[in-house]
Amino acid sequence: MSNGFNFRQKPTGVFKWFLKTPGLLFRAKLGFLFGDRFLMITHKGRKSGNTFHTPLEVVVHAADTSEYIVCSGTGPNADWYRNITAEPVASIQVKNRVWAPSQRFLESTEAADRFADYEQRHPKAAAKLLDSMGQSYDGTDSDRVRMMNNIPMIAFSESERDA
Repeated sequence: MSNGFNFRQKPTGVFKWFLKTPGLLFRAKLGFLFGDRFLMITHKGRKSGNTFHTPLEVVVHAADTSEYIVCSGTGPNADWYRNITAEPVASIQVKNRVWAPSQRFLESTEAADRFADYEQRHPKAAAKLLDSMGQSYDGTDSDRVRMMNNIPMIAFSESERDA
């Protein structure tokens, strides 16, 4: 069953324009409209050196660690993901607050646990997301860990990055 979106290919046409809307709202100081559900990363292109702004859905905001965890829904080959593996993000914006975070890449086991939490909180959104990414698993914890090798997760911390 398809929900009409295919995140396995780069978007085109109206869908591409639609996906740019959150970034425009963040840059217009309207990030508060998204609450804690979305954030925007500012990162440098690994080849071009250009600055890019990429809005991402927050999988979980871990209040106990002040981490915002996002995933690369299109996998490890997403441009923004490849950029931040080459050089850490310059800043993130949540609501209208901007700071330079530390970042860490989650191991598959931790990512699977975080995704399980997301599935519990947002079962319909998780199902649609997996469908649009062409991902699935058999419902077991071990297969969820296997799947997360294709859906990398990154945690951005509000604490100052190490110097």
